[in-house]
Amino acid sequence: MTFVSLAFKNLLRHKTRSLLTLAGIAASIAVLFSIISFNRGFEKGLSRELERTGIHFMVVPAGCPHEVAALVLHGAVTPQFLDLHIMDKLKNNDNISIASPILVTQMPNPERHRIDLIYGMDMSHIMALKPFWEIKGSIPSGNNEIIIGYEVAKHDNIKIGDIISYSSTGGGTAVSKSFKVAGIINRTGGQDDAFIYMPIKAVQEMLQKPEGATAVGVKVSDVMRMTEVVDELSQSIPGIQIVTMGQVMDSIANLARSAKVLSLSVAVIAILISAVSVMNSILMAIFERTQEIGMMRAIGASRFDTFRIIIKETIVLTASGGIAGIIIANIGATAIEGFVKGFMPYVPSGKLITFEPSLAIACIMFSIVLGVLAGVYPAWKASKITPIEAIKG
Repeated sequence: MTFVSLAFKNLLRHKTRSLLTLAGIAASIAVLFSIISFNRGFEKGLSRELERTGIHFMVVPAGCPHEVAALVLHGAVTPQFLDLHIMDKLKNNDNISIASPILVTQMPNPERHRIDLIYGMDMSHIMALKPFWEIKGSIPSGNNEIIIGYEVAKHDNIKIGDIISYSSTGGGTAVSKSFKVAGIINRTGGQDDAFIYMPIKAVQEMLQKPEGATAVGVKVSDVMRMTEVVDELSQSIPGIQIVTMGQVMDSIANLARSAKVLSLSVAVIAILISAVSVMNSILMAIFERTQEIGMMRAIGASRFDTFRIIIKETIVLTASGGIAGIIIANIGATAIEGFVKGFMPYVPSGKLITFEPSLAIACIMFSIVLGVLAGVYPAWKASKITPIEAIKG
C-alpha cells in the first residue's frame, strides 16, 4: 500500500502533465469501448430487425440488392414496380404458404404539412408477416381504414377513430382520400413505429397503379426447401430478383464492414498515441527525479523497489484513465452513435452503445496492460539509476 500511495503522490506532483496523459488514455479507451459496443449492438439489432420482417425472402424487380435491404429494413421508396400478375405463379406454388404484395410510397399529408411514408400491405396477412406486433384497436377491414405506427401516433397525438387525409398525383391526376385510424401499433423500437400502414388496394388506387407493387414478401411452408423454391421461381419468372433475409444481412454486413475496419483503425491509432504519451510522461518524471531516485537507492531501496514504484505509477495512471474513458463513453453514447450513424449506409434502430460490465472491465484491464507495457522501459531506466548519480546532481 505504501508503494501505491507513493505512486499517487508522484503523479500529483505534476498535475497538468498527469491530467493531460490521463485524458489521452480516457479518450482512447472511450473510443475502443464505443466501437466494440456499437459493433455488438449493430449485429444484435440487425438480427432482431430481420427476424421481425416475418418473411423468408422477397421478390423484387431486378436491380441492386442494397436497395432491397433498404426496402426491407427502412421502407425505402424505389422507382421500380413489380407486375402483380406474377402472384398467380407464386400462389400456385405448393411450397409457398404466404405471398403478400407490398407497396411502399410517400404521400402528402396536407393537414400536417408534411410527407408521410406509406406501407401498403394485404391486411389479411399482416399478423403473419408481423407476428410481434401488438395493436390497439383493430386491423383494417376496409380500404378506408389504416394502422398508425407508435411514433407517428405519439408525435401527432392521433387516437383510434381519428380521420387522416392523403393526396397523390401518382398517375398524373390528383387523388384525395380520407382514412379512419383503425389501430395503433404498440411501440416496437424499430422502423415500424414510423410508418403508416394502409391496405395495398387503397395505395394502388391513390397511385393509380392497380396492379403495382414494390415487392412481394414470401413465406415458405418448409424452410428446408427454400433454396429449391428460390431456384424454381428465378427460372420461371423473368425480370425479378429474389433476395433472402440471409442475403440482406450479408449485404448490409458487407457495407458496414469497411466502416468497422476504419473505426477500429482509429481506435488502434488512438491507443498507440496514448501509450506513447504514457511512456513520455513517465520518462520525463524519471529524468526530473534522478537525484531523488538515487537518494532512495542510497538509503536502501533496491532496483526492484524502484522498478515497482514506476510500474505502479503507470498502473494508477492508466487504470484511472480507463475508468474515466468508460464513463465518458456511456455519458456520450447518444452523441457517439449519432456521429457514427452519419457515415454508415444502414444502422438498426434502438440504442446500440450500451453499458456491458464485462466489456467495461475488459477495456479497463486492457488499459492497465497497456500502461504496464508502456511503463516497462521507463521503470527499467529508473532501476538503473545509481546512488552516485544523485551525488553528481
